[in-house]
Amino acid sequence: MTMTNTHSTSSEPTRRALPWARALCASTLIACLSGMPAAFAQDGAQPREIPEGFVVPGPAPTNAPEAGGGTGAAAPSGQDAPASSPATPEAADAATRAPVSQGGSLPAAPSTVVGEGRTAANPMAFANMPETGTTNWPCVQRQVETIQAAQIWSGPDLEIGRSVERTAQMRAIVDQAVARRIDGEAATRLVRDYVETVPEDEREAVSTALFTDILDRLNLERNQVMGGIMRYGSRQKALADALREKAREMARIRREGDATAFADIREEMAWDTRIFDDRRKSLTYVCEVPILIERRAFALGRELSRGL
Repeated sequence: MTMTNTHSTSSEPTRRALPWARALCASTLIACLSGMPAAFAQDGAQPREIPEGFVVPGPAPTNAPEAGGGTGAAAPSGQDAPASSPATPEAADAATRAPVSQGGSLPAAPSTVVGEGRTAANPMAFANMPETGTTNWPCVQRQVETIQAAQIWSGPDLEIGRSVERTAQMRAIVDQAVARRIDGEAATRLVRDYVETVPEDEREAVSTALFTDILDRLNLERNQVMGGIMRYGSRQKALADALREKAREMARIRREGDATAFADIREEMAWDTRIFDDRRKSLTYVCEVPILIERRAFALGRELSRGL
């Protein structure tokens, strides 16, 4: 019992001294840390000051404060504070249009965007709008006015055939070769059989003369066909406009409640729509005619230039 009291008496001063020791250690650590430099990099080097006029490359961050604003951080010691807002309207406009990444010190580059979407968010706004078409050409194929000899002829100069006298037999061969009632293979065979009967020393000039006449005839026929297609397309456009106008008129009569007039115009609308659809369906076959003429010209030109 006596030993227990002695141990309790000797440990009482130690417990009282512990809080003072902890407070002393904490104050000493704070004093040591307060005497250290402001910042150190991981390798022990101190950060350098930012040079005057330095601009960070690349676009400005989206959350960056405006240049010269009062909400940003204070300027480092030894550097001038950001300039105040420009006094003149010209300077204010230049600062407003300048890139944020450059601090508003340079005017913005002229915009190359064309159209309503003059913003960087529309990358295709620089392209010009396509011109409105004014042609009556209704076909999917590209409209080519004339078949050029250079596209289908690999023989000698066409001037060689200018001096050849056209015989009745040659004119008959040309008439039969360009006739659409004769298929392409029969026309090619007809031309080949005739050329084989021509003397060899005259074959080059005669073949060139035949090709020149055939190409002129095919171009003439093709131009007539294309003119008919253009008129066909013009009538389709006019009929489409008439259908749209009748549709507006029918809507107006329906609102007015005239049952007799509404029945009449509805019948006209149905008939015109049927005609328009029938013509539209036949348009594919009509547009194939110039292509067939081009194929015949190519086949006959290849046959006549073979072996020359």
